[in-house]
Amino acid sequence: MATPNQAYRTLDAAGVRAYVANQAHLAKRLGGTPATWQVREVSDGNLNMVFLAEGPAGGVCLKQALPHVRVDPSWKMPLDRTFFEAAYLREVFPHVPNLTTECLHFDPEQFILVVESLSGHKVLRTALMQGPVNPDIATRIGQFVARSTFATSLLAEPFEKVMNRRICFARNQTLTRITVDLILTDPYIPHPRNHWAEPELTPVVNALRANTALRARVDALRLHFLSNPQALLHGDLHTGSIMTTEDDTRVIDGEFATYGPIGFDAGLFIANVILSLFSSPSGQNSSLRINMINSFWQEFEKTFLTLWQTQNPPQDPATHYYSTALGPISQTHKQAFLNSILQDTIGFCGTEIIRRIIGYAHVADFSTLPTPTHRATRKKAALQFATACLSPQTPIFSIQDFLDLLLKNREVSN
Repeated sequence: MATPNQAYRTLDAAGVRAYVANQAHLAKRLGGTPATWQVREVSDGNLNMVFLAEGPAGGVCLKQALPHVRVDPSWKMPLDRTFFEAAYLREVFPHVPNLTTECLHFDPEQFILVVESLSGHKVLRTALMQGPVNPDIATRIGQFVARSTFATSLLAEPFEKVMNRRICFARNQTLTRITVDLILTDPYIPHPRNHWAEPELTPVVNALRANTALRARVDALRLHFLSNPQALLHGDLHTGSIMTTEDDTRVIDGEFATYGPIGFDAGLFIANVILSLFSSPSGQNSSLRINMINSFWQEFEKTFLTLWQTQNPPQDPATHYYSTALGPISQTHKQAFLNSILQDTIGFCGTEIIRRIIGYAHVADFSTLPTPTHRATRKKAALQFATACLSPQTPIFSIQDFLDLLLKNREVSN
């Protein structure tokens, strides 16, 4: 675990200005002189300090890890989370250069990561809360998940390269522990980090925790998350980790990066669109969010399958994981693999919805509802949908089955 050293200093706005000025390649990117630069703190997440520095020629975003959770100084944290974010960007940027940000600079002593500024973009969660968004955003995220996971999987590279990368990200254990605890463990047991303001949810939570079949499914998903390293994951792909304009969409905040099942990233994104759906006042823009989920999955499946089918065959078939079989049998195996990702996606989607309502880190989406009664009703419906996603009795064999179930639960909450 990386801890503060003698050189480490927590930066403020003045410190950011001086730091950027001392990095010639960053100062050139801003242009002008340090005295003309605008520096402002834009920290929004739970963990880190974030600043934007802008000059006449351009801007950068500077993120510095703190030795504790930003919103809870008593919760101590390692500083090396910015290392893993920088490493993640270096791995995936070549495959999705128009869908994330480039690592411009990483400082292993100050634990500072610098990427391009997205000051003209808006956080997707905020955009969804404020009104309609371009549905192409979901298509772009489908491309991002497909391209980043395929490129870092055994389907695209010899196992030696994949295993070396696994060794690197296997050290991101503190943030992986947060994922395991906050998403896949705490909500299903009494824990001081859990909380909800609406007493109407308490019977739902009690029933959820008493549901042995559901808890067995969550146990299986927890083990699956830790033991099935299919690809390099973003690890925290929610609508707060996506910056967008009408024409441009970028995934940020890859500090939770780890190897795991591809359906984890897909499930987290879909779950947060669903939370936006249930929190939409009077059902406004419901069809938009349904279409976003469908567009995301269709684009993910199409892009992933195309990458797989057009992968140049290796000179030595033994260097790649995928089958050397050709024709219909190969196509059947590939579709079965994608179907297994869908099942993982549905399960992890259910766990993300549950933790965002009764766990440690809630979402702001429900604040748009006018009364506590409205919020309780919609949260209850969302929890019931999540429970259905995790139930072995729920027949979900396709994305259409999933959307039909979602529409049914959404209509009940109106």
